[in-house]
Amino acid sequence: MADTRIGIVKRIIWPAKASLFALIGGAVGLFGDLVNFFAEFLSADVLVLIFAVVTAVAGLLCFQRAFMVNAADDKAVDEVVQCTQCDAFRFGLFATAAFILLMLVGQGQSATEAVGRQLGLIKEDTAVIRDQVGDLHAMAQPQMIIDDPESAADHFNNAWIYQTMQRNSAKAFAEMQALYANYAPKKLDAAQLYFDSGNAVKGRAQLVEEMQALARKTGDATLLVIAARAAPSAEAGDEMAAEAQKLDPALPFAWWDIMRPKPVKVGDMTQRGAAAQRDRFIAERETVEKFRALYGAYPAQHWFFLPQFAGDLETIARQQSEGMANNIATYDDIASGRLADRVREEYRQKNR
Repeated sequence: MADTRIGIVKRIIWPAKASLFALIGGAVGLFGDLVNFFAEFLSADVLVLIFAVVTAVAGLLCFQRAFMVNAADDKAVDEVVQCTQCDAFRFGLFATAAFILLMLVGQGQSATEAVGRQLGLIKEDTAVIRDQVGDLHAMAQPQMIIDDPESAADHFNNAWIYQTMQRNSAKAFAEMQALYANYAPKKLDAAQLYFDSGNAVKGRAQLVEEMQALARKTGDATLLVIAARAAPSAEAGDEMAAEAQKLDPALPFAWWDIMRPKPVKVGDMTQRGAAAQRDRFIAERETVEKFRALYGAYPAQHWFFLPQFAGDLETIARQQSEGMANNIATYDDIASGRLADRVREEYRQKNR
């Protein structure tokens, strides 16, 4: 009798004629594996539980009928084996089996999820590498020669790299010549780079003369400012600065250049000498204040290609102006006789 019941169970699980519901169950197991991959709210454990519940309920109903049928009546057994409850049982059984098999392949996850995670890791690694390569390219960009320069900034970039990175002044100067042949950047660091690179391949006097001529041709007074620093005498430098002021009155460096300080002239300490010193400081302070007004009207990048290397010229100019104001007050006290009066008054107070 037991063998007969076991035979019925075998026929229920695997009937003589393949059951469409068994095939559908296997397909559903595969589909569940895909659903688990794409739907976050359905995990592998939840899907196994759903398939197991369906299988258990259908199996309970199926086996209840199977154990009540007359095992000797083949027709009755066939009807039970092909009943709706047994079809549902086979559906759930094969769906569960297919899904569990795929979970074993996926080592606790669905196979599709495991493969997806692997692909995700590969994709993530590729994205990280791409980001890192992008970062390296961004870091190297300022040190890369631009093959086909299309602007003054491109030429300056190339010349700066040749001069500072590759230490090739000849190429740097050629690049700067190409820059000023096509543009008038009016950037002080460009004029300085023209001088620095040219000074390595040309005589100083010849270079200064060329910079003067180039300034007149292009209207770029920054060339005169830099040339004035290298002038053969203070008087020649003053003449170049005056020319720069006429050529470009809005250029702050034409009025005051910290790299070309005025020589200190020590006069006599008489009232007349003090008045002359006071007037000289007043005139110099006016140029510094003019510089501050012009320079502060624009951001530093208006005056430099690389403003980060320019320093805080506004603060330096302010400190210079404040120092000159103190000197003006001191020399004015001397020139007006107020200082002498204070000294005499202090002397009388001490000797009473």
